[in-house]
Amino acid sequence: MFDGSYVSARSLAATTSLLAVALLACGNEGESQVIPPVVLALLETAAPTYDDGEVRIYESYLSVPLPLRRPSDAERGKGDANPYPRPPFHLASDTRVTARFILSNLEDKTQTVEVLVNPWNEFVRYAPGVVVGEEKTVPNLSGIDRFVILPPLGRVEGIFTPDDMVELATDLGTAMKIERMPPPADSAFAGPALYNRAFNIQNRSSQPDAVLAPFLPSVVAGVVGFDLGLRTYAPAKVAIEVVLDIEDRSTDRVLPAKDTARRVGRPDTALIPPAAPKR
Repeated sequence: MFDGSYVSARSLAATTSLLAVALLACGNEGESQVIPPVVLALLETAAPTYDDGEVRIYESYLSVPLPLRRPSDAERGKGDANPYPRPPFHLASDTRVTARFILSNLEDKTQTVEVLVNPWNEFVRYAPGVVVGEEKTVPNLSGIDRFVILPPLGRVEGIFTPDDMVELATDLGTAMKIERMPPPADSAFAGPALYNRAFNIQNRSSQPDAVLAPFLPSVVAGVVGFDLGLRTYAPAKVAIEVVLDIEDRSTDRVLPAKDTARRVGRPDTALIPPAAPKR
């Protein structure tokens, strides 16, 4: 929704707080909780994160762990569960996660912004990186990668639905299987091609892509957190606030928001697509 109005940090926080109250009222006690608003900004003074003299990329990221608990030793599965190193404790079906966001332009000129979500499961976190080509350099697709045009001093409201989050989990499992079963180096799908195909917004696992079908995981490890990002290709002053609503569908996976000691947390292992092959 575009309204062309200036959104101050105070008014944006107030709007988000009211949204959080409304969401909490919708959930049944003990089944759903709203995580305090997550805030991320990209300032016009930020140095580029990539600069080859022709392409400049400006990015800002924030790690967002979900309040999901680690399994006990007795709950931790044994043996290989391709593409995972063991059976996952957190399944995509165990929770319903909804993310509502407000993206604000804090400057009096139109901005084009990418809203990025790079998922984690209990095994790996996705780190897309960039494809450095002979003619141009482009970032690989993030788990969720939306271009948004922001009017001067305006804002956009949006949502990532539970279905989007399940798709995110499925795509990460698909990427893990691609890493285990990479195509031949001389294939048209070598390098980052299949990873970008999996995370393309037009790809939905409910309508399987014939190329990706061999890589779909039979069991889908759930998203336990993500890296939230903003990206532009010119200096910009923008901010995003996200309210997360998480419902525990298995009755024992979600922790109280303040219980951070038992969380799964951000995995140490990053899944990074391979470089494009030289032709």
